[in-house]
Amino acid sequence: MREINPKETKRAKAYELWMKAPNPMVTFFKTLDVTPLVHKSKKSKLKFNMLLDYCIGKSASSIDEFYLLPVGDKLIQYDTIAVNTIVKNKEGEVSSCDILYTDDLEKYNENYLKYTQESM
Repeated sequence: MREINPKETKRAKAYELWMKAPNPMVTFFKTLDVTPLVHKSKKSKLKFNMLLDYCIGKSASSIDEFYLLPVGDKLIQYDTIAVNTIVKNKEGEVSSCDILYTDDLEKYNENYLKYTQESM
């Protein structure tokens, strides 16, 4: 990771707005047909949520802006990205955990199972 000058990026205006936001968060809404993932999950015995998170990571990893995040008052460019997922913990509440994205589905599944279990 390294600090970069936000004014030299395509996200200059977004960074300026983000830094002044009381609760900076972005939410995307998109209707998707997840039927192929349901079939893949059933056939391969892989968790549906893991496959969905993997697809999100795969899509996000091809977009440069997802590697840029504000930290304090600085803009940091990361070498890798993670997918944040929500899991139900032992108390019946929700916890979140970040799963390092990797193109290797087997490795991603291994990480997913490990970190979601630790979050419970």
